Amino acid sequence: MTNLKHSLTAQQIEAHPLVREAVARGFIKFSNNRITYHLNQKKEYNWFDPEEWVRCHAIAWLIIEKGYPANRIRTEVAVPRRVPEDHADIVVFEDDRCRIPYLVVETKAAGQGPAGRRQGIEQLFGNANSLRAPLGLYDEYTESFFYDIANYPPTERNDNLKGSRDAVPDQYGRVPKYTYIAGSTVDIRPVDPGSLETRIRRAHSIIWAGGKRDPLTAFDEWSKLLFAKVQDERTTPNGEPRKFQVGTNETSAAVASRIHKLFEDACQADPTIFPEGVRIELSDRKIVEVVRVLQDISITATHVDSIGKAFESFFGSIFRGELGQYFTMRQLARFIVAMLDIDHRDYVIDPTAGSGGFLLEVLLQVWHKIDKDFAGRSDLERLKIDFALHKVYGIEIHPVLARICKINLLLHHDGHTNIEGDRSCLDSIFNLPRLNPPTAGRFTRVVGNPPFGDTVKEGDEDLLGQNSLSNFHVAEGRTQVPSEHVILERAIQFLADGGRLGLIIPDGILNNPGDHSNCPQVRRFLVMNGVIEAIVSLPDYAFRKSGAQNKTSILFFRKFEPHERVAFKNAYDAAREAGKNEEEALIAALEALNYPVFLAEANYIGYTATGVPSERNDLYRSCEYGILNEDQSGTILGEYRRFRSKPDSYDGHRLPDCMAASIVDIWRAHESHRLDPKYHLFKREERTITPKGWIRRRVAEVMRRREEIVRPQDSPYEPVVVMTISQTGEIRAREAGKGNNPPEWLGMYFEDSSSVWYRARKGDVVFSAIDLWKGCIAVVPEEFDGALVTKEFPIYEIIDERLDPEFLSTLLRTRYYQRAFRAITTGHSNRRRTQTSDFEALEICFPPDRRSQTEIIADILRARQLQREANNLLRQAMLRFSDLIDGRGDMEYIVPVDDDENDENE
Repeated sequence: MTNLKHSLTAQQIEAHPLVREAVARGFIKFSNNRITYHLNQKKEYNWFDPEEWVRCHAIAWLIIEKGYPANRIRTEVAVPRRVPEDHADIVVFEDDRCRIPYLVVETKAAGQGPAGRRQGIEQLFGNANSLRAPLGLYDEYTESFFYDIANYPPTERNDNLKGSRDAVPDQYGRVPKYTYIAGSTVDIRPVDPGSLETRIRRAHSIIWAGGKRDPLTAFDEWSKLLFAKVQDERTTPNGEPRKFQVGTNETSAAVASRIHKLFEDACQADPTIFPEGVRIELSDRKIVEVVRVLQDISITATHVDSIGKAFESFFGSIFRGELGQYFTMRQLARFIVAMLDIDHRDYVIDPTAGSGGFLLEVLLQVWHKIDKDFAGRSDLERLKIDFALHKVYGIEIHPVLARICKINLLLHHDGHTNIEGDRSCLDSIFNLPRLNPPTAGRFTRVVGNPPFGDTVKEGDEDLLGQNSLSNFHVAEGRTQVPSEHVILERAIQFLADGGRLGLIIPDGILNNPGDHSNCPQVRRFLVMNGVIEAIVSLPDYAFRKSGAQNKTSILFFRKFEPHERVAFKNAYDAAREAGKNEEEALIAALEALNYPVFLAEANYIGYTATGVPSERNDLYRSCEYGILNEDQSGTILGEYRRFRSKPDSYDGHRLPDCMAASIVDIWRAHESHRLDPKYHLFKREERTITPKGWIRRRVAEVMRRREEIVRPQDSPYEPVVVMTISQTGEIRAREAGKGNNPPEWLGMYFEDSSSVWYRARKGDVVFSAIDLWKGCIAVVPEEFDGALVTKEFPIYEIIDERLDPEFLSTLLRTRYYQRAFRAITTGHSNRRRTQTSDFEALEICFPPDRRSQTEIIADILRARQLQREANNLLRQAMLRFSDLIDGRGDMEYIVPVDDDENDENE
């Protein structure tokens, strides 16, 4: 070896590849002229000591090069039967408890003279013999001597010299045996979706470590190991052992070193997923545990739909609202992609790609279509690869999620190279050429489920990048807007003329009134830039499993073709020149095109509120491996196809409810131009539901708003009853002292109230403006005559004497009117608002005489009375039984109930 007696420096050791690897893996740390070893014990030493430089190299070499586990290595080990100050520099043990010494290492500063070297070797032998270690290594970096100590006399120094440090056995001298050989009969194998899900879930659980790592960090580390595994599956030649496995007699250090190298090679081969310098940040033991879980399966050989099913369940259960991410269930992605009829000629982008669920579905459906349309063709696989590599794009702002998305696509046999990570889709400059500029319109399809609930403010570099909010039409005149508004506009900008999008959007965009919400402006932008082809309403529980309570719909939109844009503009301009206002001009432009819109409402979507798969699916019908069934009759997809074939003669469908209406009729149907399907589908049904012999009247014709304002503070000592309404239609008194309620309902406590209070009268109809859609409506009974409510509980007195209050109370609890109330609500959160104008526009049906009304509801009233009597009998029986046990008579035991229902309506 070269004599480095006078040239070895601390900097040389710090720069040594083995030491750098040991530092990267957390075994060694340099700080403030100190070195810390994280081995079986954590110990710190002076880095100015030249002997420490040699020990540092030796430890790194033992772990990285020779595969000895760090948890079996100790420094400064006390040596029995020697002077108290004598310690062995390094001892490698055979067991995790460090009870059985295997190799003793004596280190000295580089370039020792003969005397110093002899002294060091003698010190090695004395320590090794005292510790009963079979092997010893003298190491001064420039020179090293390896001895077999156990098999020779204690004084032997020549015959037992076996060479330099290179002669030290790897992994205790035990040659690993490997089970899985590439291309052999004992190789890794594909698995079914359930087995794959179990494996990837177990692997993630090991990394997550019961919450020691946050979910996204755990995902990131999980992705690195899967990336390494794919590298092994794709690059290990036939006849060679798989690298992503744990051999018999193999140490954790050796396995981890090989996996680190696999990951490094994968990053070099494909630098598009992880940034330069990223490493696996897991302990050797964790790496080995994960490898054991995944080593016998082949992900690249598993059917892509099996992978999809496994990952859907995995991501769907892990991703939650607290991560700011709501995983889109695969049924929704599959339906949207099917409705857009994407094929291999399309350029597709998901502007908020998340974990890549929509893009995966695009790949699967297009590949199925290629298999069908190009069966037997020699270029079939080439078509699939070209589509995946060149026509599927995504953008994801969160860098970790972007990497997860890329890995997800990679595991599904590619399509990952066109993911723009760590950047918002609202930015104006991108790394991928096809995205620049985003307003160029280079995509024929846009898919996705944009996040909503965030606010984009002017100057927000995280969300806007180098862009400005003023560049978006939907933000005109505003310094901030909801994120979903500008993302929708950006999605339309991505589209080429005639391009189509399918996006999940909050219902607020479709129905919120008032310019303050900005939603009417978004609706105007939609109809002024393209054709609303279809809107499908989703059930309230669509995202409940992910922790979201939002009411959503799916918007299918087509950007204007050039001739449509010209026709729309000409009609609009002509109307304006004729003196029409903006609203009248917009209607004139819509009349010039007057296209039909498909509207549908799904009650069942292939999974339950808890995310459990269900056979009931109004959206579509599928076969094995996610292939869509040829027969889609009776599904919304089938109805939409029927509508597309003959849009002008489409007659609609019931259960699932589907209809078609002209954009002009839809636009004119409501003063706020609401577009939500549930509203228009109900209004269509409303015109057809009138039982024989009944009459139909608008609410405004039979009821009148009562606004009897009360000032309780004017009578400070007078008790007051404040009422609220449950979802079952029960009126009850609000509890004093609960939440923000005063300790007593006395007039004096209303002095500082900012609310305006109204008095309700017996027989009045009262509902919760926020929770009417949940069933919070009732007729005021006698015991609450004169009770108070805030403006959030509109009060109506019955002015049509033909209408019996008890009948009306029962009528409003029927399924039909519960659906009606849900149809007229606006917004998308768990607390949606009902406008009084929409309530008054509802039509109710009733027999024209009270006697008929009483007869109709007689059974219901009798059943209610029997229910009350039964409840009372049960209560009395329980009290008698309780008295038998504790002798406390009829004393009631009050259990506190935490029920805040409607208490936030003030």
